[in-house]
Formats: sequence, structure tokens, C-alpha cells
Amino acid sequence: MNTPELQRLSRLIDKSIAELLVRERAARNAGCKTVRVVITGSDLTTLPQTLKSLRALESAGYVLRVMFSYSAGQSGLKSALLSEIQSVSSAYEFSTLTDDSLYLPALSTNSLSKIALGLRDNLATTQVFHALSLNTPVIVTLNPELLHLSDSAFAPPLQARLNDYIDTLRQYGIAIKGLEDTACQKRLITMNDIRLHHTSGALRIGRNTLITPAAQDEIRRQNITVIR
Repeated sequence: MNTPELQRLSRLIDKSIAELLVRERAARNAGCKTVRVVITGSDLTTLPQTLKSLRALESAGYVLRVMFSYSAGQSGLKSALLSEIQSVSSAYEFSTLTDDSLYLPALSTNSLSKIALGLRDNLATTQVFHALSLNTPVIVTLNPELLHLSDSAFAPPLQARLNDYIDTLRQYGIAIKGLEDTACQKRLITMNDIRLHHTSGALRIGRNTLITPAAQDEIRRQNITVIR
């Protein structure tokens, strides 16, 4: 990024900060709820879904405080989002957490693993554990790689480990949204899908989804209820 572009981005951020201070003061006076949003990872393909989520939150009346992890900033995700987020909310990195909830859209695989292991060495993990210590609700949605683990390039043992990490986040009290819909999107359920299935004994699938014989045997063995 050359000097004129950096200066333009700096002015844009300064303008965003000023707008946010005005909007935050008005929101507090109006009693609006605020959501702290932490953007993680470096996958630019998650940008459309992240923007959709932020716009939905704002449409519901929430004031958004958006923060960016180091990887999000270095990858260009931050500048790409800032160029679009003006219609959604201003962005500023607050040092203390006083919001009504914390939201991490398209949570990166790296941050998922660190949170599950209890590490507090990046922005996402410190924000999550601070929120949990204050009993502030924490909500995450997963990146496409995590949403479709059985179709990923990860080896089966790693897929199982990542599913365990997702379960660990639930045990922390973190709400994970969107996982319920992934099985409905699959056209074929294999035994590997069943082995990776860890949610409450029920499996929701699409009306025309096929189940392999080996997967059916595993479903019976685990006493899983299939809901179409």
C-alpha cells in the first residue's frame, strides 16, 4: 500500500472514530444495546457472510464495535471490511469490554483451537475469556472450513480434534450458530460424518440426503435419531 493510500485509510479511520463517538453517545442515551465484534483470520471469502451478519445486527437495532485480529489486518480483510462497513457501523478498537455481547463471525481455525486450549495470546482469545469472566454472552459462527469439516483437506484425526474443540467452546458456554444447517446441505452422509457428529443425539439432514450403509450402521450403534 503506497503513501497516499495509507493517508486515505488513516483519514477514513479517524472519521470512523469520530462518527462512532457521536453514535455511541446517542445510543447510550437511547438505551441501545451494543455488540463487540471481533474479526479473525485471513480468508477474504468470509467477507460477504461477515457483512451480512453485521448488517443484520444493525438492522435489529444493535450498535456494533468492530475489532480486527492481527491476521485480519495483515491479510487485507480489515481494509476490505472498512471500505464496506461505513453503511453498517463505524469501527474502533476499545480496550475494555462493557458491551452486552461478544460476537466472532467466521471464527478462524487458529482462534478456535487457541480458545479451546485456554490460550490467551491473541485478540480473539483475550476478548473471549474476558467476556466469559464477566458473564457476557459470547456468540460465534464458524468459517467454511470448520462448517464442512468432512469435506475439508484435514486428515480424519484432525477433523475429530477440531470437532472436540467446537464441543469445548460449547462447554465454556459459548453459543455456536449455523452448525445445525450444515448437515441439511449435504447430499450424502458417510460414516465419517456420523463419527464427527457430537450434537445431542439428533442428526438433521435434507429430505433428499442419502446415507451410506456404513453410516446407517453407525447411526444405529450410536442410537442417533435422524430428522429430515
